[in-house]
Amino acid sequence: MRTERNPNANKFKLLEGYRDLGWQLHSGNCKEIKECHEKGHKRREFDNSLYRHRCTNVVYICDECKIVWHIDMSD
Repeated sequence: MRTERNPNANKFKLLEGYRDLGWQLHSGNCKEIKECHEKGHKRREFDNSLYRHRCTNVVYICDECKIVWHIDMSD
């Protein structure tokens, strides 16, 4: 299997007015993320990983709550 570099690697920039909640184990361990989920907000994803499809740095973005957080979904 060939490893391809992700063209979006390390290009995530925190949007003005947004708060970065840092690295999370999952969505349920942070009060702000849990409340966001309970409100049914839609989240965007940005793959900030070094290699494509590795998911070592997936950034979740909620435009309604103005929060972002990072998850390492790799194995």
